[in-house]
Amino acid sequence: MGVALRKLVGTGVATALLVTGGVVGAGTAVAAGDPTFYFDPVQDMALMPGVGWEELSPPATGGQQSGEADGTFVYALSKKPLTDARWSSGGVPTGLKVDPTADCKAKTGVTGVYLCSVKGWGAPGPNVSAASSAANGTTLYYGLVYVPRGKSVDAGIKEAQTAGSKAIGPRRAHATVTAKTKAHVAKNTMTLSTATLPAGGSVQHTVKLHAVDKGELQLSLSQAPGFRRWDEGELKVSVDGVNAAGATGAECDHSLGELGWGNDIRCTVKKPGDYTVTYGLKAAATAPAWRLRNTAVYEVYGFGTGNPQKASDFAVSSSIPVTERFRVVGRGTDGELYDYRGTGKASKPFASVELVGSSVNWNQYSALTRLAPVTVQSSGPGAVARDKSGVLWFYRTSGDGGIFKSRLRVGGGWNAFTSLTGASDLTGDKKADLLARDAKGVLWLYPGTGTTTAPFGARTKVGTGWNIYNSLVGGTDVTGDGTADLLGRDAKGVLWLYRGTGVASKPLSGRVQVSTGWQIYNSLVAPGDLNSDRKADLVARDAAGAIWFYKGTGDAAKPYAARVKVASGWKKYNLLF
Repeated sequence: MGVALRKLVGTGVATALLVTGGVVGAGTAVAAGDPTFYFDPVQDMALMPGVGWEELSPPATGGQQSGEADGTFVYALSKKPLTDARWSSGGVPTGLKVDPTADCKAKTGVTGVYLCSVKGWGAPGPNVSAASSAANGTTLYYGLVYVPRGKSVDAGIKEAQTAGSKAIGPRRAHATVTAKTKAHVAKNTMTLSTATLPAGGSVQHTVKLHAVDKGELQLSLSQAPGFRRWDEGELKVSVDGVNAAGATGAECDHSLGELGWGNDIRCTVKKPGDYTVTYGLKAAATAPAWRLRNTAVYEVYGFGTGNPQKASDFAVSSSIPVTERFRVVGRGTDGELYDYRGTGKASKPFASVELVGSSVNWNQYSALTRLAPVTVQSSGPGAVARDKSGVLWFYRTSGDGGIFKSRLRVGGGWNAFTSLTGASDLTGDKKADLLARDAKGVLWLYPGTGTTTAPFGARTKVGTGWNIYNSLVGGTDVTGDGTADLLGRDAKGVLWLYRGTGVASKPLSGRVQVSTGWQIYNSLVAPGDLNSDRKADLVARDAAGAIWFYKGTGDAAKPYAARVKVASGWKKYNLLF
């Protein structure tokens, strides 16, 4: 049962009270008028001193007919429980502050009372904040009463001032706001146990909660670091029951369907104590080998980041690998980078374009190449960029869904080269290498070191005569043999394949013709596997800005299937990589 269902249950209770006469309707000054209106009960809240605020309004309003209010919300704020008809403790305690909103005004002559005009679906209320000096445990008590238009607001004030001595109903409530320091809230602790989940099987996970405060335990599932986000229906993992044992006062529910699209498991803890929440997970037999992260947050505060949090990773044990997804990046004439993330679908291989956004003017570079395909979660060996003075810069991938971290200087003198090509691993040491062609047509290999301070080792000569190519494309395994290959297009539009050997002394074998007619393209990019078939693909842009998708076959004799147009409007980019 998810959040929406819990809200529906609460609404049903309120409606039942109205239909049967309700606790508010019996002998109260505001019973008559608008009998269909109700609001959901307000909840006790906690504030972190010096951080944020809470609005005292009810979470929702409604009704059997119109569902709209027309009247006044009366708020009565006190330093003590709302049981004193003399109203001797009206107002807020030291350390807390009230900020009336546009719809809420302080009642003249009555300390701590605020009147809020309500009409329609709104639920106005004053805001309360805690000063950074507020002592832990400082508590504000407040009551809320709805007065329909034409009824006695003064009677509503009296009712709100003594709301603590009356039952909570659909048009009357009372609750507290308490300042709790971050050090105090940190005493709420959690211990997670997350065993491996076998594909086609199930497993029990537990969260042991030591609660010193009331709150809500939220468990959410996401991809572990290094894994991409899954599509809807791709995870194939669901909850198989939730149970809370221990002190009385915890109620749990979970979302229906596949996990990972919100707060998957929620437990409301109404009473401090020690609890063990046990939940089952089950995976379909076809579930891929994900690595997942379960994050537990014990929400005491409704605002801010001070709530206790714990995370634990676990694996789905499966023989089905998670297919990686890659991206293509375009550099615009405005110097910005535009990101096209792979979808894994051949019919539409790219998601909507996103502006990367940075303080870098990427048009300062005369050459720019990634060292190997970049994944949608920004993993990979990174990229290099040469500025107009000949300095080469190294950009590491961010690993956080962005693209690159801040640049690191490699060295000067790189203006000697007419072409720089990221080649992935040509030497067999699992480190990404760089190919550089000089003005005489000599091709040089700069082996990757795997370090950020000196990312490339001393160069070695690959061969001569490479000036015949106006485009070199590397970084992917075209032939499916596990070794990175290189493509070259000559001036006549012939595409040639150089198979990688994995041997540093001779990294490329002799060339083989792939096909002709490639002169119609002004950009060729080998981004990796775009259609989730585990074969490296190729994309090409024509003069009109259309993008053509060449599905990789893994066959060295015919490495690409017939082209398919997949996008247009890419003419605005002066570089694709």
